[in-house]
Amino acid sequence: MTAQCDYLIIGGGSAGAVVARRLAERSAGRIILLEAGKSDEGDPAAVDLKRLDEQTPDYDWGFRASTLPGTPPLLNYARARLLGGCANHNDCAFIRPPDSDFDDWERLGATGWNGNAMAPYWQRILDAVTIEPAPCHPASRSFIEAGIELGLEEVDFHREVRQGVGVFPLNARGRARQSSSVAYLHPLAGLPKHLEVWTQCMATRLIIENGRAVGAETSRGNIHAAKAVVLTCGAIQTPQLTMVSGLGPAAELKAHGIGVIADLPHLGKHLRDHVAAPVVWETHAPIGDWEICPFEATMMLQLDADAPAPDILFHFGLRVREKYADRARLATGGPAVKASPNVTRAKSEGEIRLSGPSMADKPIINLNYFSDPADLELLLRALKLTRKLGQTRAMQALCRAEIHPGPAVQSDDEWRHYIRSVCETVYHPCCTAAIGQVVTPDLKVMGIGGLFIADASVFASLITVNINGAVMMVAEKAAECILRG
Repeated sequence: MTAQCDYLIIGGGSAGAVVARRLAERSAGRIILLEAGKSDEGDPAAVDLKRLDEQTPDYDWGFRASTLPGTPPLLNYARARLLGGCANHNDCAFIRPPDSDFDDWERLGATGWNGNAMAPYWQRILDAVTIEPAPCHPASRSFIEAGIELGLEEVDFHREVRQGVGVFPLNARGRARQSSSVAYLHPLAGLPKHLEVWTQCMATRLIIENGRAVGAETSRGNIHAAKAVVLTCGAIQTPQLTMVSGLGPAAELKAHGIGVIADLPHLGKHLRDHVAAPVVWETHAPIGDWEICPFEATMMLQLDADAPAPDILFHFGLRVREKYADRARLATGGPAVKASPNVTRAKSEGEIRLSGPSMADKPIINLNYFSDPADLELLLRALKLTRKLGQTRAMQALCRAEIHPGPAVQSDDEWRHYIRSVCETVYHPCCTAAIGQVVTPDLKVMGIGGLFIADASVFASLITVNINGAVMMVAEKAAECILRG
């Protein structure tokens, strides 16, 4: 039997929870929000930020990614599989993007998405979500003092994004996450009766009739949506679901035996991500426990004087625990900390491709880091400065020695080799169904009626800061677009 609703939202992550709640507040028709994973409500591993390490493999899709052009999939590419999505799977850094990011989107074709136009959506988030400064462990304080020694100012990054050093704002209330599911949906029993959250329900294919999306096939049967289908599966699985349903690059669909309903050549392309590489130091003594999360301190640098906003953002880690597949890397012989600069508006583009014709076939994720050499050169400059941080009085009081890359790495070519060998993701995929290329500025999929995309896929370009706040801004605006039809 086919279930009937007005709006079907596929994906209960950072965007989906916001879209569902806002539609329910402004529409009386039945709304169904699908989430393939389990509920986060009452689950300490999901909603207690300090207990993130208690999440087991079933909280994650288990994707792998290739980092460099032509390399095999070496990187564990975590994507959350539970209500609340990656906002229940991250360290809760939550920063408003600078207006210049959205102004760039408008220049790229996202009419109506400039910085001034987006300001009200940030205010709506502030009305719903608690944002607090991260605690500051003594080791994090050493990193901040090191930045001050090098001439940077201490900055409140909740108030402004500019060059400086300080602690991350967190979407948290103490140890309690303020993910979109927590802030917009909990308690689930108290939701409006016309909003239903179906967890552990996987959408397997969109149903498209006469050029219009009318529902989806799911693990619990077909669902028909009278007004709209909204994709909020994230920058990896939104293009995957769309492609297995017959929308996407025609040649790729045909290669997997999928009938082409609409040729969308840019779908799955233009994948952007924040690429990072760390400097690791062993410390004189064990760091000890942190209060909430191991990433408290950050630094923003504007290395290019003509850049509209900082072009480097750091995550200072109170632990070092990295893996390529099952092989440990960046090994340490004792307690250690790391500083990982990332390229904020990286130019390199990757892609999402199909490995098979169904959602059961894990997508191919090619990150293609450094396919634009400008990203490599910017990261090289940042890592040289990171080494200088380690030579400050504040960091020398904390750290015994630099062990990665270590003093043997001196020349630019040696730095480049090191960066390529240890580059890592900050888990910020976006731009795979970009406004102006796959969706219109009101987030309608081009050439298909009744189908909207409202997640990080639609970013027109990579933003300067961690993307979770921007995803929620997209979702707040998306609800208005969807209601207009």
